[in-house]
Formats: sequence, structure tokens, C-alpha cells
Amino acid sequence: MELTRGELINKKGSYIQNMTAGTILIVFSLFFLYAYNIYDFGFSPDPMSDEVEVVISDSLNIASSSDGSVFINGTILPNEGISNSILSLEGVKMDHVLEITSSLKPYVDFRFLAAGEEIVIEMDQNKELVKSFSYKPNPVITHKLTRNIDGALEYELVSLPTEKRQRLLRGQISTTLNQALFDNHIEPSVAAEINGMLECIVNFRSDARKGDRFTVFLEESFFEGKKLKGGKVLLASFEGKRTGYKVAYLYTDPERNSAFNAHYTKKGEALINAGLRLPVDRVHITSPYGYRIHPVTRSRTFHYGVDYRGRIGDPVYTVADGTIIYSGYDGLNGNKVVIKHKDKTQTFYLHLHKRLVQSGQKVKARQRIATIGNTGRSTGPHLHFSIRDPKGKWANPMNKRMIATQKLEGERYARFINQMDEIDDMIREYIAKERRLTEYTLFHLGSDKFNTREIEVRPN
Repeated sequence: MELTRGELINKKGSYIQNMTAGTILIVFSLFFLYAYNIYDFGFSPDPMSDEVEVVISDSLNIASSSDGSVFINGTILPNEGISNSILSLEGVKMDHVLEITSSLKPYVDFRFLAAGEEIVIEMDQNKELVKSFSYKPNPVITHKLTRNIDGALEYELVSLPTEKRQRLLRGQISTTLNQALFDNHIEPSVAAEINGMLECIVNFRSDARKGDRFTVFLEESFFEGKKLKGGKVLLASFEGKRTGYKVAYLYTDPERNSAFNAHYTKKGEALINAGLRLPVDRVHITSPYGYRIHPVTRSRTFHYGVDYRGRIGDPVYTVADGTIIYSGYDGLNGNKVVIKHKDKTQTFYLHLHKRLVQSGQKVKARQRIATIGNTGRSTGPHLHFSIRDPKGKWANPMNKRMIATQKLEGERYARFINQMDEIDDMIREYIAKERRLTEYTLFHLGSDKFNTREIEVRPN
């Protein structure tokens, strides 16, 4: 059937009108889907990008991300524990602190906290739930807690690879040992350790003389070419006209937190003659001396001792000779032992599992008196240890010089002999490399005055 001219015009106008409406509908639908994907689901406009947009507020040191997380950055505060450092952060509540610290303390020894170390908390948008927590004592170590599918904070140690380097320092005393170590670019914490070692084997007041010589052999860690804080003192020696030759080596036990990890003389003797003994075999402090958030009362209180982590049944030792003046059950303190020592100092051992001594009994240093437990008001197996001085004032146990034994014996001493030999071999190798490098440099400079004699480690 043929259409008239008027019918053709009307038909064409209707077709164009329908096409225009359809095009508008398609464009509007695409725009709606684009907006819906971006704003309702938080998808990135770039389908190839996995990045999450983060907005940072400098004033509060808080960062928020488009996935609903809020990141709160802070540091360990001077003279404060980890609990108070976390609680000081914006929006953090007491329950958050207790959950973080209770999840972290089985893995982190709180003795080694230092002011300025980084902490980061990831929370939900309402700051009600901790999603993750990170404590970063240095650029290569991160202690991380992440909430798992069961709802608990799960611990992970993130450790980046480092390079171990040895350094041999040989110097001469012109003023003081401290100044000599400073001149050799030894950082204060390591210098203090070296000073403490040598003061135990050399009487600097009466015997040290100008011109006396010292040697220190260090192991240091490097990351991306930069030295990390601290260092391990493998050997320290001193030689003088009046002192003779004195040397101390580091002993390393297979147990990382062993109380026996320390420096000893060649004969395996402890450097501290009159020091207190450690009350446990493994040293892992979960709550230091000072202010803390109490895990039960949830209030900020002063902790008049230190808590050593352990397993139920692990041995507890007396720190010095003395007399048992209390052995019994004492309510919140659980099973408790109190010892009075010769100088009238008293030491306290709380939350014990079993008591192995009776009131009035005489005990010797490092004698087993009890086992670690979880009695009284306690949230897990540990030993609470505290010291009260003769005037009745509480003292910080962490300020006392404490050792595990006066002398290494048996398997430990045999292991120590092998370790001394290994350290001596490392020093010989270091000196040989140093000499070869010097000879190579002088040779290529055209000098014929370099010394080719063999250098040996000083005999012990």
C-alpha cells in the first residue's frame, strides 16, 4: 500500500521523535549507572586502579580512607608505657587499649620500648572497632595485629631482611673511656653497655692509665645501606700496664629470652660479682614498673613491680640470700612469697602456682622457691616481682643489675667455649681483610711502605 506525501512526513517525524527519546534514555541510564557505581559502592572511576583514596588531617594526625577505615598515628611517649601512649591518641578508648595490649604482650617484651617509636591504629569509621594495630620499633620490624574472621586480633611479625656487618674498634685512652668511644662514633646506648662491661673487669679509678688500649668487636645491622639503631657487643677487652689484659665475650643461649644471655669472662664467670639473680629462666616483661592501665580494674594505676611472662609450672627463684617471712595465699595477690634479705630489703613473688618454701626457712640466691602461676587477680600466667627497700619504699627492679648465674657450667660453658672461638675467628678474618685492603690501596697509590706482617688476635 502506498502512502501519501502527508502520511510519509508524519511517519518520519514520529520515527525521529522515538529515536531521540531512546537516545536520551540510554545516555541517562549510563550516567545513572556511572554515578551509582562510584558513590554507592566506592568503586574507582579507573577500572585498572586498586588504590584507595586517603584523606589526611595534619592537625589530629588522623587519616581516613574511602573504604571506611580511620588511621590514627602516634608514638611511644617519653616516660610512659604502651598503654598510656595508645590511650593518649584521639578517639581511642580504654577497651581498645586493653584489647591491643593483651593481644600484643605475649609477643613483645615491653622492656625495650623507646620514646618516639611509631604506633598506628586502624579503626572503623565510627572509631568503635580496632581493625588493626602496628608497633614499629625500627624501619625493618613491625609488630602487627589484624582482626581475623573469628573477630580476634591476630599477631604477625613483619621483618624485612637486613645486612649484618662487623666492626672492630681499637683505641687508646687519652682522657676517658667514654670520650674514646664517642670519638669512635659509638652511639650512647652501645657505649653505656661497653662501659658497663669494662667497669666490671677493670678498676678505672685506681688502675686505668693514659695510653691504655681497648678493643671492641661489634655486630651491626644495616637496611638499604643505613645503619639501624643499636648493635651487639660480641667482645670488649682492655689492656694496660697496671690492669694487664682483660676480656669479656658475649654468650648466646639457644633460648632467645634466656636469662643466661650475657657477657662473661673467658672462664665463664659473670661480670657482676655482687649482682642480684634473676627470678626466672626466660626474661620477657609484659608489664614494666610505673603507670599502666590495669588489665582488670581498667583504671590508670601505678605498678610497683614488673610482670614476667611464663608458663604455669615454670620455676621461680629467689634473687638473693635471705629468710622467708611469708608463704601463703593472699587474696588478690594469689599464692605469695616474701623474702627478707641481709640488708633488710624485701622481695615479693606473686600469683604463684605452687609455693615450695615455708615461713622462717633460709634460702640461697637462685634457689627455686615456687612455680609461675595464675592465682589471685590475674589475667594470665606470670610472675609479679617487686622490691621494697629497707626504708619501706618500692624500687624499680629494672634498675637493678641482675644475672642468672655467677658462672656458666656444663652444656652452657661448653657452648660458650665454641662461641668464643667463633668470635676470635671472626676478628682474625676482619683484621686480615682490613690489612689486605690497606695493602691494596697503598700499592695502587705507589707506596712501598705498607706493612705486610701478619696481625694476630691478642692471646687470651
